[in-house]
Amino acid sequence: MAEQESLVAEVAARALAPGEVSDSLRPRIDELDLWRNVEELREHGATVVTDAVPLDLLDELRALIHEEVERLGTHEHTGAGAGHARGVAECSMLLGKPVVDRVVALPKIQAMWEFNVGKGFRAGTMAGTILQQSQPGGEYMGVPLHADHAWLPQPWPEHICVSTICLPCEGMTEEEGATRFVPGSHRHRRLPYAAEAAEAKSVPLVVPKGGFAMWNGSTWHETGVRTVPGVRTLLHASCQRLYTQPVEDYTHLLRDEAYMAAASEAIRGLVGADLLFGSVSPHGVAPDPDKTMKTLLMSQQ
Repeated sequence: MAEQESLVAEVAARALAPGEVSDSLRPRIDELDLWRNVEELREHGATVVTDAVPLDLLDELRALIHEEVERLGTHEHTGAGAGHARGVAECSMLLGKPVVDRVVALPKIQAMWEFNVGKGFRAGTMAGTILQQSQPGGEYMGVPLHADHAWLPQPWPEHICVSTICLPCEGMTEEEGATRFVPGSHRHRRLPYAAEAAEAKSVPLVVPKGGFAMWNGSTWHETGVRTVPGVRTLLHASCQRLYTQPVEDYTHLLRDEAYMAAASEAIRGLVGADLLFGSVSPHGVAPDPDKTMKTLLMSQQ
């Protein structure tokens, strides 16, 4: 009884207000010079982080996305709405691919995800997308104004449950189809009404090569329109607060002993290796008591 009371007291003491930075995360935000990005997420609901990904990794990532799209054949059916967005070729379930694992474990990405959705966050979706050039007067390609908290009851929680990055392999300007968002829209904590969506003034998230755009689950955003030749290739990756149900199921990676033995702490976190969900202790207790305690403590950070 005393041990349980002590645990409850510790969990209560660790609770953070929405948008607050934990004491354990603060040194990394300092070291990585991310305070501007933290403030932009708080105030505007989105930010652009620069100098986050080595350029050689981006070239490798781009090649992987195009290979996967070619293998799946989604590039041949974009007009029919293959994947999650009409007119956008897509490949999903990319966690476990070596280059993707290296990218999503990078320090700036990990730190910003932890700020937005707390310790113990898990991979929600890890997808590659290819956006083509739009033709003048042609049909809109992509996803119109929406928010990633859409499957949660409205009004949405103040604590962010979903955090998404768009990491363009070549960078993205407005003309190249940069994702657009409505500054301050996250404060509504709901989807836009039809009239609001029609009148919303979205702005582009311009990202230099080596950077990424990030927004939170309440932020209204939409696919940009590419008006110049070529394609926009990006990694579209979301992470979720530890108690929410991930979109993609990576439990097969948890069962892969060789993969898990070599996995970094960042990757172990993304697949939920240390969380209580579905766990059994070495003594057959379900859920594992050690993982239960760790999960409770992480849930407040």
